[in-house]
Amino acid sequence: MLASSAIRVRALGESPVRGVVWQERRLPPAVQADRPDVFFSPAYSCPRRIALPRVTAVHDFSFFSMPQDFTWLDGLRRRLSTKATLALSAGVLACSDFTRREILARFPETEGRVHHVPLGPDDDVPPGPPRDEARSQLGVNGPMLLTVGAILNRRRLPELLRALQALRSESPGVVLEVVGENRTHPRLDFAALVRSLGLGESVRLSGFVSDTELALRYAAADAACCLSDYEGFGLPALEALSRGLPLVTSRRPCLGEIFGEAAVLVEPADVPGIASALGRVLRDEALRSDLVSRGRALAARFSWQRTAALTWDVLEAAARA
Repeated sequence: MLASSAIRVRALGESPVRGVVWQERRLPPAVQADRPDVFFSPAYSCPRRIALPRVTAVHDFSFFSMPQDFTWLDGLRRRLSTKATLALSAGVLACSDFTRREILARFPETEGRVHHVPLGPDDDVPPGPPRDEARSQLGVNGPMLLTVGAILNRRRLPELLRALQALRSESPGVVLEVVGENRTHPRLDFAALVRSLGLGESVRLSGFVSDTELALRYAAADAACCLSDYEGFGLPALEALSRGLPLVTSRRPCLGEIFGEAAVLVEPADVPGIASALGRVLRDEALRSDLVSRGRALAARFSWQRTAALTWDVLEAAARA
């Protein structure tokens, strides 16, 4: 992704340094030496000690809206850092209109500086093999459900597992593939939960996988499920639609707002409702075909090229101001 003649990549310093020390000690001298016209921070915070216009991307306000998903110290650090960054930034990129509204509701002084810049589906994930080959490689014989993304408490994996338990009565061969690192706080033991629900042969906790392995799972799956009480955008949902998978997702912000026209919406804590929705998608070929068609059409409205163009507009405006 960074292999371009227009991009120069270099490390700052010989010893590894991370976090605030890197951002406030290592980065500012390098920025000042390069003398750019504008500084772009792609995620939440920017260095304070630089005399340049800054543009910062904010992907969600989960540390404000869902503080229980963070340790006390981590949540406080994120809130304070983002508050300071918003005050310093000439431009702020919000990946959804929902996030834009959240920023303005909490920080009305940012009015005029917050811009809605939607994201795009991963176009650097390789194409998967044919469906039959993908299923053969994964050893899948029955219906396969897929959920992708870092596992957080608000993403309701326990409810999805309980819905799967209910679904097995009508689809005994159904398999759920769970792709994503366990980042729950307080930490949940999903392997133990799978055992307690008697789902040992029906659930695959794959953790983080390579792009090639992810493409294999998209190719093999019959449907995707993205549950959450709160999201700033919902990239896994968009990527599932772009890969031609029918989608079951939350009606909560902002998944329902962005993807509702092309997905079956459920309440993320409603286990019977989730099981019913998944069962309908697996059984009803007409529904599946309609969801795939509408999903591809919706996904086609998003692209990283558009994201880049909108980002460039904000960067240019900040540099000129």
